[in-house]
Amino acid sequence: MRDIHRACLALSLLLGTAPLAVSSDEVTAERLGQHYDNIYRIDFARDGRSMVTASGDNTAVIWDYPTVEERYLLEHVGPVYAAVFSPDQRYVATGSGDGAVTLWSTKDGQRVQQVQEHGDAVYSVAFSPDGTLLASAGGNGGGGDTICRIWNAANLKVIAELRGHTRPVYGVDFSPDGQTLATSSRDHTVRLWSLADHTYRELTEHRSDVYRCRFSPDGRWLATASQDATVRIWSVDGTTPEARFSGYRHPVYAAVFSQNGQWLAAVGDDFRLRIWRVGTWELVLDQQMTQRALYAVEFAPGGRQIILGGEDTLLYRVNLPQQAD
Repeated sequence: MRDIHRACLALSLLLGTAPLAVSSDEVTAERLGQHYDNIYRIDFARDGRSMVTASGDNTAVIWDYPTVEERYLLEHVGPVYAAVFSPDQRYVATGSGDGAVTLWSTKDGQRVQQVQEHGDAVYSVAFSPDGTLLASAGGNGGGGDTICRIWNAANLKVIAELRGHTRPVYGVDFSPDGQTLATSSRDHTVRLWSLADHTYRELTEHRSDVYRCRFSPDGRWLATASQDATVRIWSVDGTTPEARFSGYRHPVYAAVFSQNGQWLAAVGDDFRLRIWRVGTWELVLDQQMTQRALYAVEFAPGGRQIILGGEDTLLYRVNLPQQAD
C-alpha cells in the first residue's frame, strides 16, 4: 500500500495534478497533496507544524505543515473516517470502517495500540482537552452499533458507554472545559452529554442527518452541519438554535470554528466554502472552491488559512479574504 501510494503521488506530479494555484474572483485555492479516495477529516497539531488527514483509501497521512510534504502513511484495512491529534501531539487517533480505534505515534508513524470494540464503522473520534479521554462513535446504515464509547486514552480501556442514539453517530466533540461531550447523529438529533453523570440534553431542530459537530474555543457555541441543508449555531446553555444558516440547497457536511474563535467555516455538497463572523454571524465569504463535494474543513493554526478536502481526493489551502479581519 505504501509503495502504491507513493507511486500514485509521483504519477500525479508528472501529470500536473500536484500543487498549483486555482484562481477565483475572491480568494485563491492552492492545490496540495492528495489521497486516492474521499477525504473525510483534517486536523492540526497544536503547534501548527503537523496536519493529519483521513481518507476512504484506507489511509491516514501525517503531513509536515506548511510544506504539506508527506511524513507518515498510516495504513488501515478499511476506510478511515476520522483522524485527530492528541493535545500533547504525541499521538494520532483514527477511526475506521472495520470498527477499529487506533493510536499512532507521531514520532515514527508506528501503530501503538488498536482496539475493535465497535461492532460497525467508527465515523468520529475526539480527545478531551487534557488528553486523558478519547471518545469514538459510529454505526451502520440501519443503526447498528451506535454506542458512543469513552476510553482511557492511555490504555484504550472503555470507561463509559453513552447509549441512546438510534442511527449512526457521525460527530463527537468535547467542550473546551472537558465537562460535556456533543454527539451528532443520523437520527436527526444532537446530544450534549454530562461527563459527570452521563445524562444528556437533546437538541432536535434538525430535520435530517446531523453530520459533524464542533464547540467554539470559548465553549459558548456548538455548530452542527446537516443533511437538511443548514448549519445551526446553538448556545450551549439553550435548546434552540441561536442562528440558522439556510442558504444551502444541498447537505452540509462540516462546520468548524477558527482557533481564535472569530470565524466559522462550513462546506458541503454544493462545492462552496462559506465563512461567517462569529457573534454577528455576518457572511464574509461564499464561494465555489471545487467541482466536487467537500467533506472536510479546518482552520490552520494562526487563523489565516483554511484547508479543504472531499470527493475529488485533493487537499486545498485557502487564504482568508481581506475582509475577514
